[in-house]
Amino acid sequence: MKVLHICSLLALAACASAEHDGFTEVEDGVHLRLHALGEGTRVATDEDSVRMRIRIAMPDSPAGSFFSTEQHYAVRDLRTDVMRVALERLHEGDSMSLIAPGDAFPWEQLTRTAAPSSVGAGPLRAELLMVDLITPSEIAARREAARMGDPEGYELRLITAWLAQQDTAAFVRWGTSLVFYRVEGLPIDTLPVRKGDLVSIRCEGRRLEDGVVVDDSDRHGGTYDWRYGDTEQVINGLEIAANLFGNGGSGTIILPAAYAFGADGVEGLVPPYCPMRYHIRSVSISRPQASVKGAR
Repeated sequence: MKVLHICSLLALAACASAEHDGFTEVEDGVHLRLHALGEGTRVATDEDSVRMRIRIAMPDSPAGSFFSTEQHYAVRDLRTDVMRVALERLHEGDSMSLIAPGDAFPWEQLTRTAAPSSVGAGPLRAELLMVDLITPSEIAARREAARMGDPEGYELRLITAWLAQQDTAAFVRWGTSLVFYRVEGLPIDTLPVRKGDLVSIRCEGRRLEDGVVVDDSDRHGGTYDWRYGDTEQVINGLEIAANLFGNGGSGTIILPAAYAFGADGVEGLVPPYCPMRYHIRSVSISRPQASVKGAR
C-alpha cells in the first residue's frame, strides 16, 4: 500500500462523520468513504481523460438504481460541483463512496444531457471507481492508433461529433459522401461553374479535430486562384465548394480526408486521414465568353 494512499485514509478517518456511519465530511454536506486503493499514484489533471464507473442511488437503495454509467470523461469537464471533491482524491484504480445533495452533482457533464427531472436537494450516494487515467501523451497515442487502424470510422466519428455540436439543420450533406456544407452568403449569379472557368477565393482551413488553422489564403497572397477542372491545382474539396457556393457566395464546408489532404496529410501540419473545416468566400468566377453565351 502506497504512503500517499495511507495518508489519504488517515486524513479521512481523523474526522469521521456522525451523520453517515463510516463516512468523513470533507465539505459542508459532502461525505466521503474510501473503499479500495488502486495502483495509481497521481491524481488527474485538467489535461487528462478518465474512465469512471459511476453508480448513484438514494442512500438506502441498491447502487446505481438512480443512475449508472461507465464512460470516458475529459477531466476539465468533469471537475465541477461535487465531482471536484472526488477527483482531488481519486487515483487510478481507487474506489470511493460519496454522499452529497442530489443537486450538487454535475448532471449535464455526467449524463451529457439535461439533469434528471427528479433530482432535488435530498442526499444521493455515488459509488465511484476510477477505472483508467489517461495522460495527454496516451490520449494522442490512442487517437493515432484509432486513426490508422480504422481511418474511415475515425473520420466518421469526428465529423458526426462535430456536427452534433452545431445547428445541424443548417448543414447539407453532399450526396452520400461525408462532405457537409452550409451556405452563408448568396452568389451574385446562378450560372454553374464549368471546366476552364477562372476561380478566385479567400479561405481558411482548420483541422476539424482541434480547430488549428493549417491553410489560410491570406498567408499566400490574399486569394487562391486556379482554373476550374485543372488537376493538382487545389484540393478537390475547394473545387466542390466553388461549385456549391457560386460566384460571390460564401459558406462553411466539412471535408473528409479523401477531399482534402488524403492518407498522407501534410508533414508538420495535417496528420493522415484528417477531416478539415473550411470557411470560403468566392471572390470571383471569370467565365470564358463562349461558356457564358452557351449558358444563356
